[in-house]
Amino acid sequence: MRRIVGLVGFLAACDPGTGGGGELESCDLAADSQTCPACVDGLVTCTFGEVSATEGSCGDCQARAALYQALCDAGETASADEIEADTVCSDPVLDTESN
Repeated sequence: MRRIVGLVGFLAACDPGTGGGGELESCDLAADSQTCPACVDGLVTCTFGEVSATEGSCGDCQARAALYQALCDAGETASADEIEADTVCSDPVLDTESN
């Protein structure tokens, strides 16, 4: 029984989502950004580092939420402050190809 508990503890320590202070801050941002209004101003692309997300978005809300979820899924370890400061979003562009 002690070996199983030790192995579980070792594996938890190796998981970036549980080590040190709990969940990744990118995942906290993703969870906190799921309350966008139901409107679409146009397509918006948000980028952090090499990760980007393009969404039909109200302002940049949906695109930013999609980016944060992609960062969480990728295991991004930057702090929430770094992610928010270094995220760049384009102005809304009307999606004329789908009309």
